[in-house]
Amino acid sequence: MALLKVLEYPNPILTKKASLVSKNELKSLRFVQDMIDTMYHEDGVGLAAPQVAISKRIIVVSPDAQRGKERIYINPEIVESSKEEEIAVEGCLSLPGISCEVRRAKKIKLRSWDLNGAELAEEFENFSARVVQHEIDHLNGILLIDRVDFNRRQALLGSYRRL
Repeated sequence: MALLKVLEYPNPILTKKASLVSKNELKSLRFVQDMIDTMYHEDGVGLAAPQVAISKRIIVVSPDAQRGKERIYINPEIVESSKEEEIAVEGCLSLPGISCEVRRAKKIKLRSWDLNGAELAEEFENFSARVVQHEIDHLNGILLIDRVDFNRRQALLGSYRRL
Protein backbone atom coordinates (compact mmCIF):
# COMPACT_ATOMS: atom_id res chain seq x y z
CA MET A 1 0.00 0.00 0.00
CA ALA A 2 1.41 3.34 -1.05
CA LEU A 3 -0.37 6.43 0.15
CA LEU A 4 -0.44 9.42 -2.16
CA LYS A 5 -0.32 13.06 -1.09
CA VAL A 6 -3.70 14.74 -1.46
CA LEU A 7 -3.29 18.20 -2.96
CA GLU A 8 -4.98 21.04 -1.14
CA TYR A 9 -6.44 24.28 -2.39
CA PRO A 10 -5.03 26.53 -3.88
CA ASN A 11 -2.82 24.08 -5.80
CA PRO A 12 -3.26 25.01 -9.50
CA ILE A 13 -3.63 21.38 -10.63
CA LEU A 14 -7.01 21.37 -8.86
CA THR A 15 -8.37 24.08 -11.16
CA LYS A 16 -7.33 22.55 -14.49
CA LYS A 17 -9.37 20.20 -16.67
CA ALA A 18 -7.85 16.70 -16.58
CA SER A 19 -6.78 14.89 -19.76
CA LEU A 20 -8.55 11.87 -21.21
CA VAL A 21 -6.96 8.47 -20.65
CA SER A 22 -6.11 6.64 -23.89
CA LYS A 23 -6.57 2.89 -24.30
CA ASN A 24 -2.77 2.58 -24.51
CA GLU A 25 -2.39 4.13 -21.05
CA LEU A 26 -4.67 1.62 -19.29
CA LYS A 27 -1.86 -0.87 -18.62
CA SER A 28 0.20 1.80 -16.84
CA LEU A 29 -2.44 2.81 -14.29
CA ARG A 30 -0.83 1.02 -11.35
CA PHE A 31 -1.42 4.03 -9.11
CA VAL A 32 -5.20 3.44 -9.07
CA GLN A 33 -4.87 1.00 -6.14
CA ASP A 34 -2.84 3.69 -4.34
CA MET A 35 -5.72 6.11 -4.98
CA ILE A 36 -8.12 3.65 -3.35
CA ASP A 37 -5.82 3.15 -0.35
CA THR A 38 -5.41 6.93 -0.02
CA MET A 39 -9.16 7.52 -0.21
CA TYR A 40 -9.80 5.11 2.67
CA HIS A 41 -6.83 6.37 4.69
CA GLU A 42 -8.18 9.92 4.42
CA ASP A 43 -11.72 8.76 5.37
CA GLY A 44 -13.05 9.81 1.99
CA VAL A 45 -15.81 8.31 -0.15
CA GLY A 46 -14.30 9.42 -3.44
CA LEU A 47 -11.05 10.62 -4.93
CA ALA A 48 -10.15 12.05 -8.34
CA ALA A 49 -6.73 11.65 -9.91
CA PRO A 50 -6.07 15.43 -10.04
CA GLN A 51 -6.36 15.48 -6.23
CA VAL A 52 -3.21 13.33 -6.12
CA ALA A 53 -1.35 15.38 -8.77
CA ILE A 54 -2.29 13.13 -11.72
CA SER A 55 -4.16 15.23 -14.25
CA LYS A 56 -6.04 12.32 -15.84
CA ARG A 57 -9.78 11.60 -15.99
CA ILE A 58 -9.90 8.86 -13.35
CA ILE A 59 -12.06 8.65 -10.23
CA VAL A 60 -12.50 6.09 -7.49
CA VAL A 61 -15.65 6.08 -5.39
CA SER A 62 -17.01 4.13 -2.44
CA PRO A 63 -20.18 5.85 -1.21
CA ASP A 64 -20.62 3.16 1.46
CA ALA A 65 -16.99 3.66 2.57
CA GLN A 66 -16.54 -0.09 2.62
CA ARG A 67 -13.29 -1.59 1.42
CA GLY A 68 -13.91 -3.92 -1.49
CA LYS A 69 -16.98 -2.00 -2.68
CA GLU A 70 -15.06 0.81 -4.38
CA ARG A 71 -15.55 1.47 -8.06
CA ILE A 72 -13.07 2.82 -10.60
CA TYR A 73 -14.17 4.95 -13.53
CA ILE A 74 -11.91 5.96 -16.40
CA ASN A 75 -12.99 8.94 -18.54
CA PRO A 76 -16.35 9.18 -16.74
CA GLU A 77 -19.03 11.31 -18.34
CA ILE A 78 -22.46 12.17 -17.02
CA VAL A 79 -24.77 11.54 -19.96
CA GLU A 80 -28.05 12.31 -18.21
CA SER A 81 -29.08 14.17 -15.05
CA SER A 82 -32.48 14.31 -13.44
CA LYS A 83 -34.27 17.63 -13.23
CA GLU A 84 -34.96 16.75 -9.61
CA GLU A 85 -32.20 18.16 -7.42
CA GLU A 86 -31.32 18.13 -3.77
CA ILE A 87 -29.15 20.27 -1.54
CA ALA A 88 -26.81 18.61 0.94
CA VAL A 89 -23.61 19.40 2.82
CA GLU A 90 -20.39 18.28 1.17
CA GLY A 91 -16.79 18.24 2.27
CA CYS A 92 -13.64 17.72 0.24
CA LEU A 93 -10.25 16.14 0.95
CA SER A 94 -8.63 19.02 -0.98
CA LEU A 95 -10.35 21.61 1.24
CA PRO A 96 -9.87 20.15 4.73
CA GLY A 97 -12.11 21.68 7.37
CA ILE A 98 -14.50 23.20 4.80
CA SER A 99 -18.05 22.03 4.20
CA CYS A 100 -20.97 23.70 2.51
CA GLU A 101 -24.35 23.02 0.99
CA VAL A 102 -24.24 22.13 -2.70
CA ARG A 103 -27.13 21.58 -5.12
CA ARG A 104 -26.80 18.42 -7.22
CA ALA A 105 -28.96 16.28 -9.50
CA LYS A 106 -30.67 13.55 -7.52
CA LYS A 107 -30.12 10.93 -10.26
CA ILE A 108 -27.48 10.61 -12.97
CA LYS A 109 -26.47 8.23 -15.73
CA LEU A 110 -22.76 7.70 -16.18
CA ARG A 111 -20.74 6.37 -19.08
CA SER A 112 -17.08 5.42 -18.59
CA TRP A 113 -14.48 2.68 -18.99
CA ASP A 114 -13.25 0.18 -16.46
CA LEU A 115 -9.52 -0.56 -16.01
CA ASN A 116 -9.62 -3.00 -18.94
CA GLY A 117 -11.13 -0.45 -21.32
CA ALA A 118 -14.57 -2.04 -21.32
CA GLU A 119 -17.41 0.44 -21.58
CA LEU A 120 -19.59 0.89 -18.51
CA ALA A 121 -23.02 2.47 -18.20
CA GLU A 122 -24.38 2.94 -14.70
CA GLU A 123 -27.09 4.88 -12.91
CA PHE A 124 -26.72 6.53 -9.52
CA GLU A 125 -29.11 8.26 -7.19
CA ASN A 126 -29.08 10.15 -3.91
CA PHE A 127 -25.73 10.09 -2.07
CA SER A 128 -23.99 7.88 -4.66
CA ALA A 129 -24.98 10.34 -7.41
CA ARG A 130 -23.66 13.21 -5.29
CA VAL A 131 -20.28 11.50 -4.77
CA VAL A 132 -19.84 10.79 -8.48
CA GLN A 133 -20.82 14.35 -9.46
CA HIS A 134 -18.37 15.79 -6.89
CA GLU A 135 -15.49 13.69 -8.23
CA ILE A 136 -16.28 14.49 -11.86
CA ASP A 137 -16.22 18.17 -10.89
CA HIS A 138 -12.59 17.63 -9.88
CA LEU A 139 -11.84 16.28 -13.36
CA ASN A 140 -13.19 19.53 -14.77
CA GLY A 141 -11.22 21.78 -12.40
CA ILE A 142 -14.28 22.60 -10.29
CA LEU A 143 -14.13 22.64 -6.49
CA LEU A 144 -17.11 22.67 -4.16
CA ILE A 145 -16.38 26.33 -3.35
CA ASP A 146 -17.06 27.03 -7.03
CA ARG A 147 -20.61 25.73 -6.50
CA VAL A 148 -21.62 28.41 -3.98
CA ASP A 149 -22.34 32.12 -4.38
CA PHE A 150 -19.58 34.72 -4.14
CA ASN A 151 -20.28 35.81 -0.55
CA ARG A 152 -20.41 32.24 0.76
CA ARG A 153 -17.21 31.41 -1.13
CA GLN A 154 -15.40 34.37 0.42
CA ALA A 155 -16.58 33.39 3.91
CA LEU A 156 -15.47 29.77 3.39
CA LEU A 157 -12.07 30.80 2.04
CA GLY A 158 -11.60 33.24 4.92
CA SER A 159 -12.17 30.47 7.46
CA TYR A 160 -10.05 28.06 5.41
CA ARG A 161 -7.04 30.37 5.50
CA ARG A 162 -7.35 30.63 9.30
CA LEU A 163 -7.28 26.83 9.80
